[in-house]
Amino acid sequence: MSEHSNDFSDSDVEETVKVEECVSEANRLKEQGNAAFKSSNYQLAIDEYKRGIEWLDKLPSKNKDHNGLKSVLHCNLSACYLGIQEYRNAINSADESIRLDSGDKKALYRRALARFHGGYLDEAKEDCQSMLADDADNSNARMLLAKVNEKLKAARAQQKKAFGSLFNKSGGLYTDRARETQNRKQHNYDEYVRKQQESGGEVLAMADGERLEEEESKKREAERIEKVKAEEEKKRNGGKDDDDTTDTPGDSSSSKKKPKQQDESDMDEEDQKIIQETKKMGYCYFGKNKPGGNLTTERTPQVVSPVAVDTATRSLSSWNACGTTYEEKDMSSWCRDVLRENLLMASYKNDPSDGDPSVNVMEMLSNINIDDSGSMERLQDLATMVHRSSITVKSVDDMECDAQIALIRGTLRYMFDFSCTLVFTASIDTSVGSESSESNATVYEGALHLVELSSAMEKGKTYSDYMKVVFKDSLKPEHKDLMGCMVDKFKVSVCECIDAFYARYQQ
Repeated sequence: MSEHSNDFSDSDVEETVKVEECVSEANRLKEQGNAAFKSSNYQLAIDEYKRGIEWLDKLPSKNKDHNGLKSVLHCNLSACYLGIQEYRNAINSADESIRLDSGDKKALYRRALARFHGGYLDEAKEDCQSMLADDADNSNARMLLAKVNEKLKAARAQQKKAFGSLFNKSGGLYTDRARETQNRKQHNYDEYVRKQQESGGEVLAMADGERLEEEESKKREAERIEKVKAEEEKKRNGGKDDDDTTDTPGDSSSSKKKPKQQDESDMDEEDQKIIQETKKMGYCYFGKNKPGGNLTTERTPQVVSPVAVDTATRSLSSWNACGTTYEEKDMSSWCRDVLRENLLMASYKNDPSDGDPSVNVMEMLSNINIDDSGSMERLQDLATMVHRSSITVKSVDDMECDAQIALIRGTLRYMFDFSCTLVFTASIDTSVGSESSESNATVYEGALHLVELSSAMEKGKTYSDYMKVVFKDSLKPEHKDLMGCMVDKFKVSVCECIDAFYARYQQ
């Protein structure tokens, strides 16, 4: 049983049902879910898809003939969850779809999208790379991978800024120190071997040399401690040992300086090195003199004068007014609705009967220079002007849109990519000079497929390069050239609608 089998119960479904009945009901519910999805009623679509899955779950587990249909239902569920920004559920539904059909590229893309929005950037990158391994020309995967890499780069930059790059290296600061110490030991041992070979002496193994060096170090440390104890004992006795000697008044200062000189000579090479390094840092912990100045005032909180920041152009949130932190806002739902609204307004119309026909014809002839090169194309343009023709959008179907406003290094970036189908009717009336009537016009039904249009198009391409026209019926031979000109002008109108959407998006 699928993970969705217990989410809904249908009282009309009996325990023992026919395969045909299950498949028929599943297909019916899938179509109802598709209709709800197109109208952006995602919750209703989720309910319908889940009920369809429940019907298929009634089939025996050994019957795998309809796993393809079940995979499609799970894939559609993933799209719905993306629409309501429930990314964890979107990932689970896509996983189930891929389990049932490992070749479902649409489910793989939706899982990558859900992982990207859900913050699973490394997993999203793996999905994108998998899609590109199968199809290097997959622009959806390429564009999503670019966004994933950009977000990963921003996250690493933020981490580096916060932690000073200590954790960007393998092992961090302490591993570097250990490596440095080991390299120094190896260098010293190599020098020791070279000197011993030159002098013909015995060469000890590095481990033996380190053991001897450690023993000598302990011995020196013990001697130093004994000397310190002796000095302390001498001070406690009040300098009785010096009473036996008679000093002149002029020698009293020199006698006072001797203990200090003796203390300095008692320090071994390692102690001297530590003191020198701390002095380079500006303050010696072992010294008696503290740095001058009033340290308290430097650590007193100071009032920072407020800086006027244009939060409308620098950030997405009030807490990020300076625009220094990476931030992203999902705009998919808004862009989907506005795109559909704008694309419904795309159209093409030419009616030479408007106004004075003779004036229209004169304007057409003045705009067309037959003597120029490309005369055939100009004649086609003239034919387009003479005939009454139009293209009108009936509906915008199969809209899939992904959009975000991202704040990257203080700059707002408006990103989007979408695919949809414009269902249209095209009318051609070649009866110039007569009254317009339905019988004189030839009407064609077609669809303009907008495939993977985005804010990051390939260099040298326009929106029109991502559009493809398909007609339901074959065109009449005398209408083919004319229809080609009509479609080109219609594409210009569609591009203008997309530009209007983008301008509104940036506001």
